[in-house]
Amino acid sequence: MFMRALIHEHKHEFVEAKKYYDNAIAINPGHIRSLQHLGMVLHYMGNIVLAEKVLREAVNIDPTSHQSWNSLGKVLESQGEYEAASDCLYTAVELESTSPIVPFTSVPRVL
Repeated sequence: MFMRALIHEHKHEFVEAKKYYDNAIAINPGHIRSLQHLGMVLHYMGNIVLAEKVLREAVNIDPTSHQSWNSLGKVLESQGEYEAASDCLYTAVELESTSPIVPFTSVPRVL
């Protein structure tokens, strides 16, 4: 579901992308990447309030996700909440500077 949603999002088919992100989240409500992308798709569709709600949920589930903080900052900025957006974007930069380039789960074990 997530990959199909990504494909539709990249093609700017936001209604279809939203449908697949909703399905992915129904299967796994804690899937951070689906929540992040759904939040941005909602933002692109003009549903700013729901986009903020979804991105806040993503930040609550994984407060170390710099992508979630960055997306939330963008949404808040579009609402004119510049101080809150600045805080979110600052948090995103701080978290990104300490995150690995390749996720540890992707690094093969070397014995």
